[in-house]
Amino acid sequence: MGTERPSKGVLVFQCDVCFETHDFSKAEGDDVSDYRACWRTLHEDGWRMNDGEHMCTDCYKKAKADRDNPFRR
Repeated sequence: MGTERPSKGVLVFQCDVCFETHDFSKAEGDDVSDYRACWRTLHEDGWRMNDGEHMCTDCYKKAKADRDNPFRR
């Protein structure tokens, strides 16, 4: 999930599974008004969307391993 607060200079992404967050801050030079550019940066770090959920790298790896498991019910 992404929480936009460009007026406060912060854009926060939160993993919908473990609730880990990643903050983009105008004070640190991030363009918080460009949601897609920030998401692209996270995507390069391994974050993914899975069935509409934002997932951090670890949670996505676990979900993918579960989906790829041939013995899963």
